[in-house]
Amino acid sequence: MSRVATNDSTRWRDATNLSGVTTASLLVVFLVATGIGAATGMVLESAVSPVVLALIAGFLGTVIAGIVRNTLLIRAWDVAGVKDAGTPLVVTVYSAVASLAGSLVAYQITGLAATTEPVLIGSLAGVLSAVLMGLLMVAYQMIPDQDAHG
Repeated sequence: MSRVATNDSTRWRDATNLSGVTTASLLVVFLVATGIGAATGMVLESAVSPVVLALIAGFLGTVIAGIVRNTLLIRAWDVAGVKDAGTPLVVTVYSAVASLAGSLVAYQITGLAATTEPVLIGSLAGVLSAVLMGLLMVAYQMIPDQDAHG
């Protein structure tokens, strides 16, 4: 890992009190992304093909979950007296790109299940995209052990 990435991760970790904040943040991200994915499925029901629906639902779910995480949740933590620096923009951008993979997997899963229900496609796209975003959030918080690298 480069020195710059290590310093950014260290700054974020030092600026954040992670006692339960990570778990709550991940739950919020999953719930918001799933809800937005399902809502996108309902709105775009017959307007686009199922694969395009999955891509849009996953992307919107991820981006809106990142925005909710960095705005409303930060304010709620401040009111509760918990210090949280939010999710860095780079994690949200990488998550938006990763949502393409999660969305396509959701489309494939619904194809194997022989269903084209738009709400299911959107929900699954939101969930799988949120899982990838959660992995990126947790990975960004992890600091490599300096002793193990010499």
